[in-house]
Amino acid sequence: MKKDDKRPGAAADSPRDPDFQFVLEQLLAAYQPILERELKLSQSAEQLEDEEEKQPFDCEAEIALGSQIFERFFTEEVALRLLPPEGRQLLGPIERWRWCYLHIRCCILFGWLVCRGPRTFRGFFYYLYRYWLCIRQILGTAPVGRPLTGEERDDLHTLATAAAAGYRPYLTDQLATVEFPLSLPDEVTSGKLDCTEGEAETAAIFERVLSLETARALLGRKEFEAHSHEPFFWFCRCWCLCAIRFGCCLARARSLVEFLRCLRFYQECLRHCFQPLRCEVVKPTGCTDEKPNPVIGGLTVTVVGTATGSFFQHYTLEIRKVEGADCQNNDGWSTGPAWVAYPGGGAVGTIPVVNGVLGWIKTTTLSPGSYEIRLCVYATQPAGARTCCCLQFNLFKKLVWIERVANAPVLTPPGPFVFDAPIANASPGGVVVPVGCCVTVRGTAFVGECNNRKIKCVDLRYGLGFLPGPGMIGFNPADYFGSLLVPTGPICYDGPDEALKRAPWNEIISRALTTRFVPTTIDFLGSTITVFKLQDFCFDSANLLPPCPDAAHHCRSGKYTLLLDVTDTLGNHYYDTQHVWFDNKPIYGKFSALEGLPGCSDMSLKKFVPPGAPCGAAWPLNTLGIAYDEYIDNADLTYPSDNFDYYALVITRQGGPSYTVPITPSVLAPIFGPDPFRGNTRVGDPGTRCEVTIPACPPPGFPPGEIAGVLTQLDLRIFDAVCAGSLVAPFTPPGGFPLKRGECCGYAFQLYVQDKTWNDAGPGQCHHVWTPPWAVCICNDLSGGTNPGPFG
Repeated sequence: MKKDDKRPGAAADSPRDPDFQFVLEQLLAAYQPILERELKLSQSAEQLEDEEEKQPFDCEAEIALGSQIFERFFTEEVALRLLPPEGRQLLGPIERWRWCYLHIRCCILFGWLVCRGPRTFRGFFYYLYRYWLCIRQILGTAPVGRPLTGEERDDLHTLATAAAAGYRPYLTDQLATVEFPLSLPDEVTSGKLDCTEGEAETAAIFERVLSLETARALLGRKEFEAHSHEPFFWFCRCWCLCAIRFGCCLARARSLVEFLRCLRFYQECLRHCFQPLRCEVVKPTGCTDEKPNPVIGGLTVTVVGTATGSFFQHYTLEIRKVEGADCQNNDGWSTGPAWVAYPGGGAVGTIPVVNGVLGWIKTTTLSPGSYEIRLCVYATQPAGARTCCCLQFNLFKKLVWIERVANAPVLTPPGPFVFDAPIANASPGGVVVPVGCCVTVRGTAFVGECNNRKIKCVDLRYGLGFLPGPGMIGFNPADYFGSLLVPTGPICYDGPDEALKRAPWNEIISRALTTRFVPTTIDFLGSTITVFKLQDFCFDSANLLPPCPDAAHHCRSGKYTLLLDVTDTLGNHYYDTQHVWFDNKPIYGKFSALEGLPGCSDMSLKKFVPPGAPCGAAWPLNTLGIAYDEYIDNADLTYPSDNFDYYALVITRQGGPSYTVPITPSVLAPIFGPDPFRGNTRVGDPGTRCEVTIPACPPPGFPPGEIAGVLTQLDLRIFDAVCAGSLVAPFTPPGGFPLKRGECCGYAFQLYVQDKTWNDAGPGQCHHVWTPPWAVCICNDLSGGTNPGPFG
């Protein structure tokens, strides 16, 4: 057995006194008839099968069996003989505390029922309800044969909420273990993980559930007010916790030796109820690393120690910079939810802790340096009594994360501590952002500083595909083969001028990771000196990524994972990864023609408008062109591989205003997208792909020649001053744009196309194109009309 074992049976041997022997005999006597009956049944398989048919599993039968055992065992005499002398003196005559004694019998039964088999949270609450019912039966207030009162229903709601809060840390811890299983083999082979695993966690659930609020809900408000002023009231809580764990131990016992151990543990537990307040912090000490804490959020340091003792009420944790003041000095301490988190999520620690986790110090905003933690343990009697203790440690900061690529942030939540959180547009939130061209990677790379551990080098590399992050199965730094810090390579805080390189202005905290040390001449106190300063740059992904490493990464585009690798002066590595879509494939735009108009010819309106066409009906004409963006991954036709954004068409009158053409397949029955002036789907095909310029990079199939498509249908009334006034928004042209009847003028058609790729300048700045002006002379040679209205 391990020396620090806290499980049932690990307590020091009890003296072989008559009281203990009497209680053990009573326990065995209570179990003996049941054990003898089971033994007789086991001697006859046929009889056992008959019993199975007669006695299908019944919840009421299970509870009745437990009640039979513990009503026979836990008599008033047994209760008194097990109590330490301090307990007997505190309680006094049995008439004063008989309600407490009967309550303890319910506690033993509750622990025995819960631990007889694996329980879900719902199953746990069922037995908590039966525990509540047991107490109400003792008090003569049980809702048997009648509906619940409003107060009773509120009490059960309180218990359900407390049970959820008490169970949640256990479930969260189990989930974290499942998410990070790589340490389990070492724990098993080293003996750290054995068959006792989980017993302490089960006890912690009981302690979290039995709080001040649940005491009211269990007893009822009237009974709580009647008994809460008794001097032994809070001892009853400690007694109940010992009794629950005793019942749980008995449920798991499989031999008489185990029964003995359970009883010894129970007796030792009762002695602990009368220990004076104990206060001890054992961790953190020395050079302490902070760690990401996904449950609490941010970075934390775990505080381990002991906070317990007679009439324990709660404990608090505080932190301050080490400044030489005495522990009992109250100056400079920080506490509360901004700095401290407790198991169970309360404002203070409400559960006694023995050599366990007391809480977590939130260190995200703390600078590296020497700190001290103060633990204060409070008692209910006398009011305000407390004892405090302190421990000093050095905070070692590991700030290693990527937070932005091309000014697009890591999606938060989940945030930069989650390795597969995407680069996303913050508004609208959550839309994944491909990046390309020249991009700056921003983040934090800081290590230090205690026991001469400080940052040495920073490297930023990339690997193909979406790779697993640090701590995940399959993570391998060797998978990252390309550098974003070219041509200088990693940023290293070493000679020459190491001291100047370590100056505060060269710390990489929420700034560009794509940076390098550059000798810089400055004027210092009238003298010119040369120092090394970090100078930021952007990574030219369009030229520096490999052109065609595999089928999923053509033309320096595809899924990549960035690796931030920070080393300290002891050779330790600290990593962060970031999944990124790179897009360096070209975008195509071309205005080809007005449908039906021969090339290099003037446009006569009367050739496209039927004679006598009324102003009240549209005069449609198709505009032809190409608006095309290549897929990032040719095998993936979904977003963000399908990264096309929009195109727009603008017509400018020579020497006059411009008109943005509404994008619709038909002006007779207009259909618009989210923006009537933007087309959101590709049109036509350029008849080429980027792979044709890269040797040995086979392009996907594409048309053998250029194909123009319909960009939009144009309403020719915009060119006629007589009928332009009949147009309504968004088709209305600006004043001075249409032609008077008998007038000719030059017009230029220009097409704009962009995708959704970001560079440092933001969205649409990496891949966009304005086509050269497509000019044509348009003559309004329609007959009739007097050119009335604003366009005349």
